[in-house]
Amino acid sequence: MDKISVYQNEIFSRKRERMNKVLQVENLTDAMRELEKIEVSSRGVVVMAPKMFGVGIKLTNLKVGAANILKQEMLSIGGDAAVARGVVNGTKEISDVILLCNIDKLQKLTKKLGSQTIFGLPEIRKYLTEIVDDFLHPKFHKLNFNDNEIELQPTKIMGILNVTPDSFSDGNKFIDAEIAVQHAEKMIENGADFIDIGGESTRPNAIKVDAKTELKLVIPIIEKLPKTVPISIDTTKAIVARKAIEAGASIVNDISALRFDAQMVEVLQDFPKVSVVLMHMLGNPQNMQKNPVYTDVIDEILDFFAERIEFCEKNGILRDRIILDPGIGFGKRQTDNLQILKKIAEFKTLNLPVILGASRKSFIGEIDGSNCTERLVGSLATTALAFQNNIEIVRVHDVLEHKKMLKTLMKIRKN
Repeated sequence: MDKISVYQNEIFSRKRERMNKVLQVENLTDAMRELEKIEVSSRGVVVMAPKMFGVGIKLTNLKVGAANILKQEMLSIGGDAAVARGVVNGTKEISDVILLCNIDKLQKLTKKLGSQTIFGLPEIRKYLTEIVDDFLHPKFHKLNFNDNEIELQPTKIMGILNVTPDSFSDGNKFIDAEIAVQHAEKMIENGADFIDIGGESTRPNAIKVDAKTELKLVIPIIEKLPKTVPISIDTTKAIVARKAIEAGASIVNDISALRFDAQMVEVLQDFPKVSVVLMHMLGNPQNMQKNPVYTDVIDEILDFFAERIEFCEKNGILRDRIILDPGIGFGKRQTDNLQILKKIAEFKTLNLPVILGASRKSFIGEIDGSNCTERLVGSLATTALAFQNNIEIVRVHDVLEHKKMLKTLMKIRKN
């Protein structure tokens, strides 16, 4: 045996002796694969895999009785529950509770709560059971398009087509209808799963556009766009949404979440197969960046979405038509934008598809000093975050580059 082979054998032996490690397990499949590698029995794999995932679940505004029962039950199964001071001795009537456990213990807790009928515990049990079921048997959201269902996993790409004179990144580039259609066709060729077309800029301090002008900009293009993928109309005006749908659009992307034009609801009622994107924004594009303030940006956006979803349902717009957009850059400080990205998965709490629109936005420039045409790297970073957190759609300018990255990430995930 030559010296190189001897050296390699020595290295291999030493590595085998010290190959302890912390496993990186991102989903149930990963967990089962690791257990199978060490030849755990098939039954053991099924039982043990859920034990590999730690979760922290926040339950809000619980009565002290419910908080104490959850605390006791969690301790009895080897988990724990964090409660406010005063809960244990009964001096505090209401408390938020954070359950500290893994999926396995969460399963056990739901069984133990089966006999509880007080303090709102049946509703809590139902919620926790749904969390367990979603983890063990993930269900992917779908959208209707030309009477077909589009599964929204893995992360899909919405290509941006601005036909405006003053959009922050590509203003005035696609005013000409033929050029706009060619660009859309290129985005589809490069992997766009949706095309989002807008005729009014929504950047901070943007100039308002009247409906007549907006219609003149977008309708001829929508009519000419290939309908091989769903077309989204980015507008807050009901008349523009209606005419766009009649021209072939199948999604209304409303940055006001149906608040600016009361007739937008009627449009969605008249076209029950059309989906709607509800975006969070403080104020309007003209004033949204004038000192936006939040106490807890995630909770406040979630509260906004809950109210908007309830509004939609009361008006006959079912949940299976709704997509949520937390609105990066719309009435947000830098710290708010970064918090949204850091906790993007928390928006899936409402069990609806989420769209992330971070492409080329100014928060990236605040990080790396880039101008809007130099922000591809930062934009790709946000899409990678979206993918890792199973966000359904990313809205981007540079379709080809994002498609290649998502394809790479998917290959790694499946390996």
